[in-house]
Amino acid sequence: MDLNLVRHARAISRGEWDGDDLLRPLSDAGRREAKALASYFRDTPIARIIAGPNLRCQQTVEPLAVAKELPIEVDERLGRSEEVARVLELMPAPDDGPTIFCTHSETITSVVEALELFDPERGAELSCKKGSIWRLEGRGYGPSRATYIEPVRHSKRRKIRYTERESSRPRSLRAGVLDLGSTSFTLLIADVRRDGTIRPVVSEKVMLRLGAALADGDRIPKNAFAEAVEVARDLHAVAEQEKVEWFQPVATAAMRDASNGRKLARAISEAIGLPVRILSGEEEARVMFRAFQQRLDLGNDPALGIDLGGGSLELAIGCAQSIRTEATLPLGVVRTRQSLVEGDPMSSADIRRIRKLVRCELAPLRDELLRFAPRQVVAAGGTVRALARLVAERTRPLRDRESVVLPHDTLRQLAKELSRSTHDERLRMRGIRRRRADLLPTGAVILETLAEELQIDSITVCGWGLREGVLLEA
Repeated sequence: MDLNLVRHARAISRGEWDGDDLLRPLSDAGRREAKALASYFRDTPIARIIAGPNLRCQQTVEPLAVAKELPIEVDERLGRSEEVARVLELMPAPDDGPTIFCTHSETITSVVEALELFDPERGAELSCKKGSIWRLEGRGYGPSRATYIEPVRHSKRRKIRYTERESSRPRSLRAGVLDLGSTSFTLLIADVRRDGTIRPVVSEKVMLRLGAALADGDRIPKNAFAEAVEVARDLHAVAEQEKVEWFQPVATAAMRDASNGRKLARAISEAIGLPVRILSGEEEARVMFRAFQQRLDLGNDPALGIDLGGGSLELAIGCAQSIRTEATLPLGVVRTRQSLVEGDPMSSADIRRIRKLVRCELAPLRDELLRFAPRQVVAAGGTVRALARLVAERTRPLRDRESVVLPHDTLRQLAKELSRSTHDERLRMRGIRRRRADLLPTGAVILETLAEELQIDSITVCGWGLREGVLLEA
């Protein structure tokens, strides 16, 4: 996003004006500042110009509007003494193009402070002179950098030039997310900055396999129900010890689809004293893709995002700045294995059933997804990362946050090898961890069939996913 907060130029003094302050116009000096503003943005493609209701705000951007052949949109939310929440309602979307807000100093400084783009503890001054600009920029849905652009006046030549000064960096936020997933419950605590930097502090995972209850649309068993509540309570206690400032428990397919899933979510909410947010499949896809946007250079061409979980498979199409479509399918690894796999090693019939299920569930979406012709495919999820680790360990150790590319041919060979192996044989493979050894054959067949159906040449496995996407919302 690119938002320019412009403080109105100099108006005639209140002592010289006996009318309504709303109609107080620019002075001669203010009109020169308005022309200088238009000159400053001469080579910038402006998408929208929005001004507050005071005449001096509208007159400040009038030369710019004429030069760009754009209307001046007047909005009361850019008036004096408006609540900052009302101003933030006007924030442009990532793909809206450069936008101008012309308003008052108190409004501008309130926005910059509310977005934590200025840190007064660093000793800088939050300046906002008349005719100045605060440029807010960011790659995603919120600005991550602020630059103050100040007009410098030369009284003899009566010319105005601008100087730029980046504001102090914002402080980090100690944030935590408790991912109540269909395969495991995972706690991630990290120091998060508005520029998208995430520095992990604590990561704990407990395997519960709640997604197994979804195989027949069944209930989560009593013993698993009680264990889930206890694990959530223990992980929340860790977050309290780490003194998190923002904490969000989120639930996915198991609590979304199991007949007693929402009852479990309520029980966990009561145990930890915080409401559990049950994500819809589409929300899960959007949050996942938001993490990809921040972590990877997706560019402007369509990219396909994949999140293979224990209870569901999420798909999203988008680019670096926007998301075009998202979908969710009941193709989670735990759920699929529980309902379709009968032997170890997997039989040919097991593999055929998995492939048939993937093709059937994907069929209504296949043509639409192929129409976008994504140039890049990115995947996340514990099973996907475990497959990447298995491939990478055969050549070099995989770092926790490093992305790995899986060519389709490699994925095909991996699916064949894993599906033919026994559990004990997989445990002896370098790079396989015990807690996912039984899930990897099913996950590999699902992912390889998806690649075949969508004509995918390779998949980039990303170290960020749902949890990082939720933290970015903080």
